[in-house]
Amino acid sequence: MTAAPEPATSEPVTSEPVVEVVDLHVHFAARRWRDRRSPVRAVDGVSLTINRGEIVALVGESGCGKSTIAQAIMRLVPPTSGQVLSHGVDVTGLKGKALREARQRFQMIFQDPFGSLDPRQTVFEAVVEPLLIHGLGENDTERRERVLRALDFAHLHPPERLADRYPHELSGGQRQRVAIAAAVVLDPELVVADEPVSMLDVSARAGILSLMADLRDELAISYLFITHDLSTAWVLADRIAVVYLGRIVELGPAATLVSHPRHPYTQALLAVATDAEAVVLEGETPSADAVPAGCRFHPRCPRFRALGEPEACLTQDPVLVHDAGPDLHSVACHFADGATPVPPPEEQS
Repeated sequence: MTAAPEPATSEPVTSEPVVEVVDLHVHFAARRWRDRRSPVRAVDGVSLTINRGEIVALVGESGCGKSTIAQAIMRLVPPTSGQVLSHGVDVTGLKGKALREARQRFQMIFQDPFGSLDPRQTVFEAVVEPLLIHGLGENDTERRERVLRALDFAHLHPPERLADRYPHELSGGQRQRVAIAAAVVLDPELVVADEPVSMLDVSARAGILSLMADLRDELAISYLFITHDLSTAWVLADRIAVVYLGRIVELGPAATLVSHPRHPYTQALLAVATDAEAVVLEGETPSADAVPAGCRFHPRCPRFRALGEPEACLTQDPVLVHDAGPDLHSVACHFADGATPVPPPEEQS
């Protein structure tokens, strides 16, 4: 990519899954129209595994469902169906103490570093709060040591001085580092980062992305990184999942997906990220309460138009077909590799 830094390298991730999302659906009740109610299919059949020490990016336009996927994993919104497995246990059915323990393993960083911190709390109070909620730390001394260590991990130096400051005394980048410290103080397995750099200036963005990569290597933390910017995902992530209208339409190693995008939606996102000649997408993204028949992307798809509007795109909902090769590059498109449509699941051998 012309304007992006080289992606960070790291040790290979393990094959030990931290979270397994299986056929996840999140539907919301829609407005009443002519006495009929169509559900909003915000997430519409997503399956994804994140391994220990792996960074997986969810990429797509605003409203595509990527944040709802993250919120369902965190149990901030209830899934309609499907499973979110942690160590073989489905967290979607947990309550009380079991749910609190699961949430201790999964932490979240939000988009807005200015709104995510309580202006009445010092940095120390913001970072120690998760320990108090989960009843961790033998005493105040131990909790203070854990807070200072988390601030040090977040590159807030010197931690003893920063601990007594209030959010209004910090820059945007420093505030986001405090949010990161509040997440890692619990020693989580997975951190869900929802557009964590979109509200920061360019220099602060680079520092936060570098910090996240360092923490992955130092603490073996896994990330689900949510962004609308494919170039940012390419820099940070091991794998990228491209989301369109509630479903993953392409999934693969970051370098492979960016160098050889196979879905026309991914190609359009890549053109925007690289300032290349734009791939023209007609119209707006359809509403999630009116998902088109057949391929949900066909109303906007330049490939569909170039091939003369094939019947398969109008009638068959493409599944995510997994490449048998070493790259494990998957795509949900009837014409990803030429002019012959992929047969529907019941016809595949």
